[in-house]
Amino acid sequence: MRSFQLIDIKASSSYEAGVQYGKEAREKILAGLEDYRALFAETSTMSWETIRENASSYVPLVGKTFPELLDEVRGIADGSGTCLDEIMLLNCRYEITKFPRPNECTSFAVLPEAALGGKTFVGQNWDYRAGILDNVVILRMEDSSGTRIVGLAEAGQVIRNGFNDRGIGLCANNLQSVDDSRGPGIPVTFLRRKVLSCASLDEAANIVRKADRSVSCNFMLASAEGRALDLEAHPGGADMLEPEKGILTHANHFVRYPERNALETSPRGDRLRALLGKRHGTIDAAYIKRCLCDHENYPKAICRHPSDASLRLGRRSITVASVVYDFEAGAAHFCAGPPCEGEFTAVPLHPAS
Repeated sequence: MRSFQLIDIKASSSYEAGVQYGKEAREKILAGLEDYRALFAETSTMSWETIRENASSYVPLVGKTFPELLDEVRGIADGSGTCLDEIMLLNCRYEITKFPRPNECTSFAVLPEAALGGKTFVGQNWDYRAGILDNVVILRMEDSSGTRIVGLAEAGQVIRNGFNDRGIGLCANNLQSVDDSRGPGIPVTFLRRKVLSCASLDEAANIVRKADRSVSCNFMLASAEGRALDLEAHPGGADMLEPEKGILTHANHFVRYPERNALETSPRGDRLRALLGKRHGTIDAAYIKRCLCDHENYPKAICRHPSDASLRLGRRSITVASVVYDFEAGAAHFCAGPPCEGEFTAVPLHPAS
């Protein structure tokens, strides 16, 4: 059964955390870079060197806005024996591969009024390319502030979805608006990582709202206090969606202002809401996992499989990981690959002593 490598990190500085990470994930980081080199050779008119330069162009803004995260990626580069521009490429791949962009990911939050035992969950099916499956890692880290975070990333990236011991959880979906461009802005992966250092839902939401950006992304935010909100972030701002009867779901189109959409409307968010609603008041982690296996509207279902035979396997769309973050239990449940084919593994926020 496929599984993801678990990397534990505890360091006194962001740079040292990155060094530890880079050393542990070196082989997967190198494999990931080769995967993207092959992808861009097939799909981009830019050379590998030009793409690396493009990724490096984000360094000044990241360093000015989130200097501790730039220190972290410098550490990843040094720990893995790679270059900063290569690690920036991995962390900026959302922006680099944005045009054109396929539909990816279905996220959710379930609040106490809808859950069994008054629990709170946030999670998603992370959909992307089959080519990254072997290069995904689980990161469990205690950062320099003492905040503990568990989440997922492509090896070499900072954490892209997860939850922390301050009670904040984040998942995300691709969005593309008619206003998206290749202009300057904070790369989405860095923004996600910053949210996972937050101590409150309001702090997390404000970071998303205030960020400079040139491309869109959807942020599903939840907190252990039983709150959730969804921010459809775009170059002009961020529009908020709130739960209905304790359930909030999202796929890859703008709901609040549909006229912003540059992608086709996806039924996955509505489908997941309908499935969760069938067990309103008794939703638990086991039922959520079953919902994430749903194949309605296949091949564009909640549970994705690499069905497009016109593409080589590494470029085909697949559910890379299925994730359920359980605040009350303090545990993350991860399934590598499509959840209908795999098993979930629970990873606690705090490692066994």
